[in-house]
Amino acid sequence: MKQTQSRGRPRPTAAAAVLALAAGMLAASPPAAAAEPPDLITDHVVAINETVSDAGFVHPGVGLSADDLRTAQEMVRSGQEPWASYFDAMTKTGFASTTWRASNSLSAAEPDKAKTRTFVDAGMRGRETNDSFGALTQALMWVDTGDEVYRRNAIQALRVWADMDPDGYTYFPDAHIHTGHPLYQFLMAAEIIRATDPVEDDSPGEYGGYDVVWSEQDDERLLANFANPVVETFLYSNHTWMNQHNFGLFGRIATAIYSDDPEGYATGAEWFAVNEGDDAYDNGSMAEQIPLIDADDPINPYGYDFVQVREMGRDQAHGECNIDNFAGLARMLEVQGTKVDPTAGTVSTASDAVSAYDFLDQRLLQGAEQFYKYMQGGWMPWVDERGDDWFGTVSQSYRGRIFNTISVAELYYEYGIERGVDVEAEAPWLAQLASRMDGPLYTRGSSAANFWGPGDKNPEYWVAFPEELAGTEPPPQREDPAWRFDKAGIMLDDRTELVTEDGATFARASLSEEGTTSAMSRLEFPQGAVFGLRYRSDGPAHLDVLRNPGPSGLNPNEAPESVLTAQDLPDTGGEWRYVAYPMSGNPINYFRLTGADGTTVDMDRVIVTGAQDLTPPQFPQADGTLYLAANMERTLDVKAVDTGGDVVYSADGLPEGAAFDTATGDFRWTPGDADRGRHEVRIFADDGETTASRTFELVVAANRPKTIDALLADVYDPDAVYETASAAQFDAALRAAKEASESGTDEEFLAALEALRDAAEANRLLNPRLEDGGLDISGGVVTPHDVTAAQVNTIVGPGHTGNILHTSFVLDFGTRFRVAAEEFAFQGPYAFAMRSAGTNVYGSNDGIEWDLLSERPTAEVNSWEHIPVVEEHRGEEYRFLKLQVDEPALPNDPAYPGIWIVDEFHIMGERIELPGAIDTASLTAPGALRERVTAGDTAELAFTSDEAISDVAVEIGGHEVEAISEDGRSWTAAIELGEDEPVGDMPFSIDYSIGGEAAPAVLGTTDFSRLYFSDERDMVDPAVFAEVVDDSGAPDAAREAQAALMLDGSANSVGALSGTTGEYHVTWDFGEGRGLALDRVDFLINQDTRYPGLIDTMVFQGSNDLEHWTTLTEPAFRGYDWQNLESGDETPYRYLRLRNRYAVSVAEFRIFGDVSGDLDTVLAQADAVDLSQYSRGSRILFPREVAAVREAAEEPGADEDALARRLIDAWGLLDPLVTEAPAALDPAWVTASTVSWDGRLDAADNGWRMFDGDTGTWTDTTTKSCTNTVVPDDGTAFEVVGVRYFPKDAAVNRATNMSIDGSSDGGATWTAFANTGTPVRGWNTIDLAEPVDFVALRISGGNGYCNVAELQFIVAVVDKSGLAVLLDDADVLNEADWTAETWAALVAARDAAAAASDDQGAAQEEVDDAAAALADALAGLTAA
Repeated sequence: MKQTQSRGRPRPTAAAAVLALAAGMLAASPPAAAAEPPDLITDHVVAINETVSDAGFVHPGVGLSADDLRTAQEMVRSGQEPWASYFDAMTKTGFASTTWRASNSLSAAEPDKAKTRTFVDAGMRGRETNDSFGALTQALMWVDTGDEVYRRNAIQALRVWADMDPDGYTYFPDAHIHTGHPLYQFLMAAEIIRATDPVEDDSPGEYGGYDVVWSEQDDERLLANFANPVVETFLYSNHTWMNQHNFGLFGRIATAIYSDDPEGYATGAEWFAVNEGDDAYDNGSMAEQIPLIDADDPINPYGYDFVQVREMGRDQAHGECNIDNFAGLARMLEVQGTKVDPTAGTVSTASDAVSAYDFLDQRLLQGAEQFYKYMQGGWMPWVDERGDDWFGTVSQSYRGRIFNTISVAELYYEYGIERGVDVEAEAPWLAQLASRMDGPLYTRGSSAANFWGPGDKNPEYWVAFPEELAGTEPPPQREDPAWRFDKAGIMLDDRTELVTEDGATFARASLSEEGTTSAMSRLEFPQGAVFGLRYRSDGPAHLDVLRNPGPSGLNPNEAPESVLTAQDLPDTGGEWRYVAYPMSGNPINYFRLTGADGTTVDMDRVIVTGAQDLTPPQFPQADGTLYLAANMERTLDVKAVDTGGDVVYSADGLPEGAAFDTATGDFRWTPGDADRGRHEVRIFADDGETTASRTFELVVAANRPKTIDALLADVYDPDAVYETASAAQFDAALRAAKEASESGTDEEFLAALEALRDAAEANRLLNPRLEDGGLDISGGVVTPHDVTAAQVNTIVGPGHTGNILHTSFVLDFGTRFRVAAEEFAFQGPYAFAMRSAGTNVYGSNDGIEWDLLSERPTAEVNSWEHIPVVEEHRGEEYRFLKLQVDEPALPNDPAYPGIWIVDEFHIMGERIELPGAIDTASLTAPGALRERVTAGDTAELAFTSDEAISDVAVEIGGHEVEAISEDGRSWTAAIELGEDEPVGDMPFSIDYSIGGEAAPAVLGTTDFSRLYFSDERDMVDPAVFAEVVDDSGAPDAAREAQAALMLDGSANSVGALSGTTGEYHVTWDFGEGRGLALDRVDFLINQDTRYPGLIDTMVFQGSNDLEHWTTLTEPAFRGYDWQNLESGDETPYRYLRLRNRYAVSVAEFRIFGDVSGDLDTVLAQADAVDLSQYSRGSRILFPREVAAVREAAEEPGADEDALARRLIDAWGLLDPLVTEAPAALDPAWVTASTVSWDGRLDAADNGWRMFDGDTGTWTDTTTKSCTNTVVPDDGTAFEVVGVRYFPKDAAVNRATNMSIDGSSDGGATWTAFANTGTPVRGWNTIDLAEPVDFVALRISGGNGYCNVAELQFIVAVVDKSGLAVLLDDADVLNEADWTAETWAALVAARDAAAAASDDQGAAQEEVDDAAAALADALAGLTAA
């Protein structure tokens, strides 16, 4: 490696225009004088040592050059703008703190050791993102301030990640996307550190006793343990999706530079430019992501060449990433002085080689121009390049979201200053945005933001600002968060222009019937936001606020116009007012104004905080059409309500003779015969700050009956067929209205007319239709299961279901309706049709037995599919329809399998109404485990009807069951289940009559409740008969703990095996000489919505050697309910394995079968059992059974197979010895300090939420400081050995520093014995140095409303099981069989033992003494 001198880059003279613009946009005044350097600056000036390696790489050279660092250092130390402001903003972040430490650091005592040395999940990716940005910040702080504390902190962070296990990397979803950029920042920091030397002070090479010399060994460890494994495990492929590819290139190219790897560097450069090895549409290279569309290309409807950003067809968040990434990657190549072949994109030194910035005729600049044009509101051409069956267009998603314009600055300065491009001419939209760019502190939406933060952007560019910017002050953060038209508005035609009056600049629109449109971007907003447009006018106008304007008409695939709101604007007389509207969609609005020629509307600003800052008048009237009879005086309600001011009214279109009070809004009119017809009246309300308008339509009829006719003509179709119930209500309302029209007063008639309108609007069509003739099932026509009503609405309207991770959902047409289908129409999600492929439709009337209806599953196509119903079931009536994925396509991203999306689903058929009265039906069982029931459980069927029913006959599971009702409307039927029920969902039926007429039977519940019956007679508990082992057969404690959660009887606890182990299975060993012949498995997936999509490869397998495995069950299916997985293999296997291709996450399972073995082997295993590991009762019962089996085996003709099974069953007598466990608490003992925050729970129920076993609930007091107290009332005492707690998941910090207290006097006084400290998400454990004894316990203090989801006091367990066995032995004895003396001794020992058993505070020694005395008495009995 050789040392080099500082190398400056020549500046093209054409940069003058850019500098002039920079001066104008960055400083309203002349160039700023140098400010005083900040207090952080020390006297030590860090020298940056530039070198060129033997491989030709410049160091430092990962994204920033030595010149960049020196320039920034000089400018910061001299207080020169704009560097000074950007540095100051950086120092305001926690990453610049002198006490910053990496999140993956083991501890303050060992700050350079890794807390976690494996990289296997997104959590570690988050740490990498945090720590890389911190390391870079600290390195820059070191260079600029000369304070060696920053060097120390940066080195410690680098060494933390150099301490990773190189074999501990496992790919996880999205690892290839978000690990490369942090690696780039780490290596940028490392480049800075190794290009600089420690301070030559009294302790050279050390800071505070810590070694701050970066050594070759540091380099080797950083590469071997971190950089290279990241590249090889996560960033190895050049076949990833679009910007996912270029994200990964940051880490790949940076690693090649840092390690002096010319081959790897050349590969990365080519992957960046062309990536010739990937011919897919999603190739993420610059050439492919910013293609040139030739004018004569058949897909080009515009007639001219243009450049487009391909991923803008997906959404603009991803489109932006391409621009940002290519800019950052180009800078990395530029720092190295790299040029590439102008076509092939390979590293080249040929005379025609070009910079990455100039590649393909400055394709990056052209792409950025198109992107920022579109983002600011301009129109741009875009075509879908994928051929037939592809009809995409540029996406509206995230359009207008522009923030942290450091990325804009990089492109603008690089091309305008460094390369001498006339950006204003070549890329005017980029130049325009650059003229409005933010400073380092800026406003995003209405919130303050700092450019310096971790994420996907490249904020380090401030260090590389061109020297020519010296003296230009960046714009300050806006004090007013409003967005002004001169700063964010775009005039889209020549009828709107920016004008300046009295020092204020705003947009002035000159109206016409054709209209004029302007746009404003950057309008980010929170949910529920209300926007306010500040305007003034000199005449009435109409405003359409558009989400997006209309298409060009050149490309049929362009998105249609979408109107967010339409408002009529009054003449404000030149006074400024706001018009408010609720905001939704993307952070861009188009304002289209129309009106009479000569009318002017000025627009000043848009505020995104209207929900807080404005109280606009609101018109509360539900209906804008009012029906009047001629010659009847009416007082019409057209008033607005306003909570923030007095409203003044005006009106447009008032009919002749109407009286309208502009002060009160009172509107009176007696229409005459000549006024018959329709009249539009616009009412304007103005509270002095905000205006609002409402158009009312006044419909005048000749008389009352004609008024009814006019209403019905608008809201009722006499030829339509309506549902019986709503039609009956309408008929009653119509009769009442007609009666009132003939004989009622005006008030009575108007009330009846309004009731008729309500009934007509509530009328429900029996067969509502979509435009294509399909049934419109939105709005509650069906009740869905496993999707929401909102999702149902999307499959027949705009939008789609979103990601569904299970394989089916059900639509219930209700107890009184059926559907008969002829065909089904599907459309998959555009560009992701693989996520809807393989879907079939099934029909059922009981929700248990299903008929396949669709002739074939859906295909992987973008266009509509019409799939006929199979001829056998065409036109057949069904209550339930089920959509189910039977033949899923390959996922587009293997890291995300099992995603299902339904975009459009239309039913071509008829809905049929049946006679009936039953509205609800529910099937439940007390104590069922997620609807799973067994013999002895009680099934309860409850149902209700809207009128009395008779002749009720109920069957549950094929058994006739008596139904009971007191009023003939609310019914119950219950049955205790026997052992012979078939495994699976339990059917039921309800037959009944209405008025003596038999009604159709109800066969399915209305709330989708169900019962799954399981026959447990051959259930095998693997926790008893087997142990969990690893792949070598050795005990596996980690998997054992997870397996126990799958068998603990709780659907809320989950046994999970993720990529942390690198394997996705758990194995049970039934022992040498023994085997399980598996019959079936009951299986319940983790109920979290993320997991059903991962289980369709989950199977149970058997093996006798741990090498050769036989699959015993079919794969599980993606669903939340219990599944019965049957085995067709009767072979006994020593090993049973649960295996999945993806992460295992199981709530519960049960296995059934027969465990068998060789008697001699099993006897030997029984003799080898270490009874000290089991309960005292087990130590008595198990040896008894072993002795009994041995004795039976000595009998002539003994059945050794049966005895072996009997002895294997004896393992069920072995209960593990429990010495510590969560204390068993009674809800009656628990009281929180207050009722719940929402007032719904009293103090006792509020407190119990902390102990209810559900981590999804938590105590929530009304005061920040609080207590939750446990005071037993039965003499229970606690010997506490530890504490476990689970903070509220969404507010972990609220459990910080809470005191754990005990009381020895029933709660009169308290002693603190533990503290929650600083909690982490999930379970936290507090170990005690020694046990403590108390009779009451509590948690107290804190500042977080007692928001603890679960609290467990771990107590010493007194084992009374042996005592219980001996007491049972004594209870079966008869006094007459024994001598008086020995019987008396037994009675005394038995009574003492019973007292010890009942004593809640008895110590283990006392219990053992009582048991020993009773055992001696039993042994001492002498027969009479």
